[in-house]
Amino acid sequence: MDKNKLFGILNDWNYWDKPVPEFFPRDEYQEKINTYLSTGEIIVLKGIRRSGKSTLMINHIRRLISAGTDKKEILFVNFEDPRFDGELNSELLEQIFEVYKEFVNNSTKPHIFLDEVQHVTQWEKWALMGYELKRAQFYVTGSSSKLLSREFGTALSGRFLAINVFPLSFGEYLLFKGQPAADRISLITQKLVYKIAFNEYLKVGGFPKACSFEEDLRRQEIIMYYETIILKDIVARYNLKNYDSVKKVAHYLLSNIGKPFNLNKVRTALTLSYDLADKYFEYLKDTFLLFEVYQYDHSLNKQFTNLRKVYCIDNGILTNTSFRISEDYGRYLENVVFIELLRKGHEVYFHQGKRECGFVIKEGLNIKQVIQVCRTLQDAETKKRELEGLKEALDTYGLKEGIILTEDEEYEIAAESLRIIVQPAWKWLLENKET
Repeated sequence: MDKNKLFGILNDWNYWDKPVPEFFPRDEYQEKINTYLSTGEIIVLKGIRRSGKSTLMINHIRRLISAGTDKKEILFVNFEDPRFDGELNSELLEQIFEVYKEFVNNSTKPHIFLDEVQHVTQWEKWALMGYELKRAQFYVTGSSSKLLSREFGTALSGRFLAINVFPLSFGEYLLFKGQPAADRISLITQKLVYKIAFNEYLKVGGFPKACSFEEDLRRQEIIMYYETIILKDIVARYNLKNYDSVKKVAHYLLSNIGKPFNLNKVRTALTLSYDLADKYFEYLKDTFLLFEVYQYDHSLNKQFTNLRKVYCIDNGILTNTSFRISEDYGRYLENVVFIELLRKGHEVYFHQGKRECGFVIKEGLNIKQVIQVCRTLQDAETKKRELEGLKEALDTYGLKEGIILTEDEEYEIAAESLRIIVQPAWKWLLENKET
């Protein structure tokens, strides 16, 4: 590429001669970036499109400059800019670096930000070389869970630190929407504010830009995210010819969130081959749109052959793209709880014996916690089902305490030698601060 054209692209995306915008601060992520920065390792931010990876980078650029870093010591490259013509590869990366040195900074070690780098073949090879030669502090974002290929992911082992970026948590959503701080309102008002906000969050989701819009615009924005993921991150990336089949698989799975399934069900329902259904499912997971949860078993072989469940990265996508004949509050609730468990880095399974328990949390070699999720326990039949499932899981894994998360109920149940905590999901989300 002509170096003057290349410099023009870089100049448009960088802040060498213009102020850096300030976006909504996400302190937990910023603290991780700051901690990782001290190691000198390559910092990798992974997550679904529009979850805020790029804005986290720009906020970090602003912090670097505020701390005394010269603007010209920072290079930001957006690989979704359509002006990058031809093949995106490690040769282009080297050319970008040479143009930056020639036109901007040839004297100091820079901070280099590579945004949506999954589009660049063998980027790891170039980054590894730059890391070993101490050319720069590298930051990378990507919308693919397979951001690191097997070959170079192994080569980069021990040289990068990854951060999984999610849409806004409920706590972040409250701040983003400008809800009053807890210390400035009464407990009664606080509970009412949080309940109203939580019911909005269950449907709106946590994509930062989308949740700032009114309903009609928000719906259009989220559908656009969804369509872009299917078209750009799957169909275009893997050079697929059948867009409709990929979309049908996504729609089927999104419409069956939290329900046990296997790929034979998908294959039969959509008249696809097993291999094709499996391939499309893998692509959907790779974009961070969907997550697969296994039934817990001590045997890995049984885990892989048992029924599984699937959950969605964000309730905004779930409510705007899945097939619904009624408001399914319980499944929205379950999906939010699962994503929060994932956000906190937990290893999550579900329990299935004679009864079912929504989530079992594994730490090390053992199950440490079991959680049941339902809208309400006021119905006697529902209460019986949820309690029996939780008790069976507690007995199976030798635990004495379990949690049932509901819309708004809060009390404890003493059942034989077991302690069962019933708690509003919104309260659990705000109290569940451990990482």
